[in-house]
Amino acid sequence: MAAAAVALLCAACQPRIGDSCSSYINCDINGTRICDLASPNGYCTQRNCDVGTCPQSESVCIQFGTELRVAQTYCMRKCEHDSDCRQGDGYRCVAGADVTAIALDPDSRFCAYVAPATSGDAGVAGD
Repeated sequence: MAAAAVALLCAACQPRIGDSCSSYINCDINGTRICDLASPNGYCTQRNCDVGTCPQSESVCIQFGTELRVAQTYCMRKCEHDSDCRQGDGYRCVAGADVTAIALDPDSRFCAYVAPATSGDAGVAGD
């Protein structure tokens, strides 16, 4: 019974898809998830996913790139509102078309980094 309690506690402490990270070990000690260091403050994810294969019910498989030969798929955190994402790090709840990606699970929105508007973009936000 004690072993089951420890296993439950460890599972609850495991980082989720979309959490911040600074190395792969922050995301999964077993190596099934990676830390995407190209994303601000890192992004725990899983590469080469397909529909229904992301490890958690709160994540979705997203294809970046439209040419199949070079497209990459990643599990991304599902969301309904910006507040579901790491807003302090610049992440927002987006649809695939917002960031030139394809949600393999239809109608899914996900947390992705959205670069701040530059001075030349002033007045565009909120239009």
